[in-house]
Amino acid sequence: MLKGIKKIKGLGVYGDYAPPAGLAEFGIKNLIYGWNYSGKTTLSRLFAHLERGDFDPDIAGYNFAFDTDTGSVTEGNANTCGHLVRVFNTDFVHANLNFTGSPSRPILLLGAESEEIQKEIARLAAMRGRVIQGVANQQKAASAEVDALADAKKTTAAGTKTVLSLTEIYTATQMEKDLQTVSLGFEQYKLTPEQLEADTKLARTSNQDALPPVPKVNAKSQLAQLWAEAGPLLAKTPDVANAIQHLTESPPIANWVERGLELHAHKENCEFCGNKLAAERLDALMAHFSKAQADFKSELQGFLGKVSAARVGFAKFNPLQISGQFREKFVVANDAMQAAAHAHDGVVAMLAAEVEAKIGSPLLSRTMPAMPEGAVDSWIQAGVDIDAVIAEHNQIADHFKVEKANAIKRAKWHYALEFAQEHEIDERAKKQTIWKARVQKLNALGETIDKAKLELEAQISQAQKGREEINRRIETLLGSDSVQIAVTKVGGEDRFKLVRRDGSTAKHLSEGEKTAIAFAFFLTKLQEIKEFDKAIVFIDDPISSLDSNHIFQVNAIIKDVFFEQIAGSDEWKSKCRQVFLSTHNFEFFSLLREIGPKGKNKVRNYLVKRVSPAASTFMNMPDSLAKYSSEYHFLFSVLDEFQKAPDKTDLKVLMQIPNAVRRFVELYTYSKYPDGIKGSVDARADRLFGAEKSKRILKVLHHFSHGNNIERIATNTDLMCDIEAAVQEVVDWIEKEDPMHLEALRASL
Repeated sequence: MLKGIKKIKGLGVYGDYAPPAGLAEFGIKNLIYGWNYSGKTTLSRLFAHLERGDFDPDIAGYNFAFDTDTGSVTEGNANTCGHLVRVFNTDFVHANLNFTGSPSRPILLLGAESEEIQKEIARLAAMRGRVIQGVANQQKAASAEVDALADAKKTTAAGTKTVLSLTEIYTATQMEKDLQTVSLGFEQYKLTPEQLEADTKLARTSNQDALPPVPKVNAKSQLAQLWAEAGPLLAKTPDVANAIQHLTESPPIANWVERGLELHAHKENCEFCGNKLAAERLDALMAHFSKAQADFKSELQGFLGKVSAARVGFAKFNPLQISGQFREKFVVANDAMQAAAHAHDGVVAMLAAEVEAKIGSPLLSRTMPAMPEGAVDSWIQAGVDIDAVIAEHNQIADHFKVEKANAIKRAKWHYALEFAQEHEIDERAKKQTIWKARVQKLNALGETIDKAKLELEAQISQAQKGREEINRRIETLLGSDSVQIAVTKVGGEDRFKLVRRDGSTAKHLSEGEKTAIAFAFFLTKLQEIKEFDKAIVFIDDPISSLDSNHIFQVNAIIKDVFFEQIAGSDEWKSKCRQVFLSTHNFEFFSLLREIGPKGKNKVRNYLVKRVSPAASTFMNMPDSLAKYSSEYHFLFSVLDEFQKAPDKTDLKVLMQIPNAVRRFVELYTYSKYPDGIKGSVDARADRLFGAEKSKRILKVLHHFSHGNNIERIATNTDLMCDIEAAVQEVVDWIEKEDPMHLEALRASL
């Protein structure tokens, strides 16, 4: 990695350069700003020396020293320093491209010996054959497993159709849907033997054999309530004032007498003995059997009727009334119901006997025994149990078709589940996944092999690959395919030739087209570098002749080629080890500052400027320049600093002024007359300042900002005394004619 320039001697405007104090070490991204003819291209030639490892035949006799992370690099050891350097400048364009229509050397993106390539192609072809066979083996194993499972599904589906007496279609296809259903939760689809038998019977029941609903028992009982009522009733005795003790103590005799009284009404003689009936005796007997006792016995008779009505008298159902799938448990419930009814009615009989005994002896108080436990509860529970079976039957009877369909569905799912478990569907699926993954892996390997083979085969025509890439970049930079690279044969060798869209040789190219083609050529040629992350790239003024639209295109393509975002963050890094970008265009300089990595340790900004007619320096970019995002504001700051300079005759001050003021005048006049009419700066200055003042101002500025050789500048030093006057003319005019504009410019500083 290059850290800095320690010295330059005898190289153009760097006749005796030493780094100024505090010059920052080179970073990863290095931006260099300088006006035309300030020395940027000369600086790029110094880097080109590292690329070649030797002097350019046309430029020799200079000395230099770079400070690097591996030591000092000079003209004496540049060829062994090991630094991988690439430079884009005018020398690169002249060496690699011919804009007169003659063919140029091609870019060969993939270089290797043909014999070695053929061996590698043969090796890859053999490997591809093994991959194809491997894919076939995996697919064969997977297919065999699929076929075996498909046959088993057909057999099971047919068996299910037979067992359930299905009339609708049920094949392996329909069974597959049931398998997908049961795969969601095995246990919930598994039936007990009893459930499966019931569902199977229902499934096989025809619509004509469907049974009607059966009324439920709805078991109820008044026994417990009657038993509770009987206690106080049987303990009660009627109020009899003239009771005969003998009759009270002898219930059978009392009953015999009571019935006899009815037979002797209006009789004078006894029907038993024939003797005369005594009126007094009849009155005594009638008094014993009072109305209160008669009413009480009537009450007891009524209660006895309730007790008799409490008998349930359950008669067994005919089991044939119940659907077959429920018949077995219905018989059990039916028998239990009959036994519970018998037990219940036995207790009712006990209660009736107690009431009858009371009727026979109404004047004797009776104590009721405790009611036997379980009779009522057993009867009620037996009713609940048998009604539950009846409800199941009635559900089928009321919704026969729906219930039959549900039974069929449940049975299908049960058999599908049995199939899935017996044939280990999950394990088979895992095997299929493994085979599929192996096939995918082998196919991916095959694609990689095919790609590698195609790339090797493409090296037979390496220039075509270079042509495709450079044409893509030219179209990106120019926004069209108006100029393209074609490959032609010259002496049996591939060569590049510039052609128009119609195929004709491209001549009379614009400066913008030349710059775009040259830069696209350079960027494409960088792809020949296998270890691009170790490269150091210097790009000198890639937009010198491009309009503002292309400036953005060049900036975007530099960002794409040289920088990439670090995954998972907002940080950027360089794809190469170091990149140096120089420009005279402040707008482009500002764009370059926005791309790539940020931070003082990664980015450096430098300035190249003339310090005398024959000398330039390479220095840190001043804050006064770095803080401006607008070239116009910066140019005014230079003009303002010149006016404030205590010594305006100092060559270091004078040499930077003409370029800056001329550019300032160019932008200022354009802001006044942006209509494009008479579009040169001279024409606009004539309109604004007047012809005489315009010539006086621009003559000296043009002279010093467009000097194209050292001799011319050196032999016209007498014009330097006019620089201050020209600058003053400009400032005075703006101060008088456009004071608000000048005030705003000064405020921006």
